[in-house]
Amino acid sequence: MTDIAGRIAKLPLKDRVKLLSDLQRDRPTVPTRGTFSHPSDWPNAKIGLKQSANLDDLGFEEMALQPPGPGQIQVRARAISINFRDLMIAMALYPPTPGVPSVMGSDYAGEVVACGSGVEEFSPGDRVMVLSAGDTAPDGKLLEGTHFCAVPNVWAFQAVHIPPNLNFIEAASIPTAFLTAFYGLESVARVQGGERVLIHTATGGVGLAAIEIAQARGAEIMATAGSEAKRDYLRQRGILQVFDSRSLAFADQISGGVDIILNTLSGEAVARGLGLMRPFGRFLQIAMKDQALGETLPMSAFRLGLSFTTINLSLFLFNPSMLKRIFKELADGLATEIWRPTPITTFPPEKIGAALRLMSQYRHIGKIVIDLEARA
Repeated sequence: MTDIAGRIAKLPLKDRVKLLSDLQRDRPTVPTRGTFSHPSDWPNAKIGLKQSANLDDLGFEEMALQPPGPGQIQVRARAISINFRDLMIAMALYPPTPGVPSVMGSDYAGEVVACGSGVEEFSPGDRVMVLSAGDTAPDGKLLEGTHFCAVPNVWAFQAVHIPPNLNFIEAASIPTAFLTAFYGLESVARVQGGERVLIHTATGGVGLAAIEIAQARGAEIMATAGSEAKRDYLRQRGILQVFDSRSLAFADQISGGVDIILNTLSGEAVARGLGLMRPFGRFLQIAMKDQALGETLPMSAFRLGLSFTTINLSLFLFNPSMLKRIFKELADGLATEIWRPTPITTFPPEKIGAALRLMSQYRHIGKIVIDLEARA
């Protein structure tokens, strides 16, 4: 859990809700162009989240439908996953990546409805899961404000076929969580059997995906979580060394060092984590607060030949071939059940505000998915 998240989590529920409302109040509300009922009631329209100062008033609105441009596909989403990034964007607390609009909604599962010129891998009717940076205009520009767009245009390299053993709900839970964990542990850290891996805030989507990947490689896993109930859940998953993510005590309680840290913490926790690293250790930084603030690292730790890598999926827009390769490898592993989807909590689209509120309370385990086919 990041420092920002930690401070929010310590607030009483009514104060957290008020904070979100206060932050939203000064943001423009998108005018409604259609009456909100249910996404599936608009079979021929693009729909996107209608922002509001009140979480309970969040809903969808009709938007102009544009055809996909060259190299793009248009997807009718059946399920959309929510990430912590989405909550931070809603609260105006997310540090944006230069050149990439901060748009809520990045994990989609659905069916291809149209293909632009030059697209050969997909055809209308194909089931796909997508890592999206936002709805894309035919000229290739990302459109601001297209939050949780239910009929997005995306680049073909942002999509892969859904493995036959996954349904739309499961597939929507995959992109951000598993790509983050897979890229970090497999592509960057090259985790090996017998290595010691520390996974912070391990009951979230990324953390549980990382557990699947590390366990499949035969690594020894240590983990942190923010409540006793979540720590018990990790113990039930067979993880023997479990610590409190809201304390720095883990750094004193872990003996023998670690080879890899998948880090979601900020501030002093970074330095304490670096102090745990074994020679040639790999530190994978997910939390973005320290980067946004320009914080420095204790360089003396790197005398052990350590590597420090920030994991930011938004940057894949600048390296499409890498994203495509990793996404396909991930899908292949899911198809053969080397790893499995994390636990999922679902909401109907009418309850998207409640879904974001649940995420702000840190009570869920795994992923939160909006089932666009469900009704409240």
